[in-house]
Amino acid sequence: MKDKKIEGYFEDISVSENLEDIQATYSPKEFSNDPKGYFLIKVNREENAIEVGYCTPDNVLRKRILGKTPLEIIYTIMRLNLISKFEHAADLGSELQKAYLALNNNLEYIQDQDLKLN
Repeated sequence: MKDKKIEGYFEDISVSENLEDIQATYSPKEFSNDPKGYFLIKVNREENAIEVGYCTPDNVLRKRILGKTPLEIIYTIMRLNLISKFEHAADLGSELQKAYLALNNNLEYIQDQDLKLN
């Protein structure tokens, strides 16, 4: 692969001659709670939005965030400093994307479950 280029991005990307392929894995044992709290996500069809509840570690709902897209919600959460772990942010992004797909394709959304596509 030496000197190989990938075209089609903003700039051409060079591929390292030492490119390492890694098989992705996950184990639930890797999960640990975010000390800042957690989020409850649902599709709010009346508002045509994704609704996110922010709960503190002592199980108190402190904030309700409504948004149309995963990006506007995740950036709002980051601006409010409600999340402290990269893995929590990644999981939240995945869940928000599933809620977005459910909202815009009239699918049922249940947090932490696979989205059932028709």
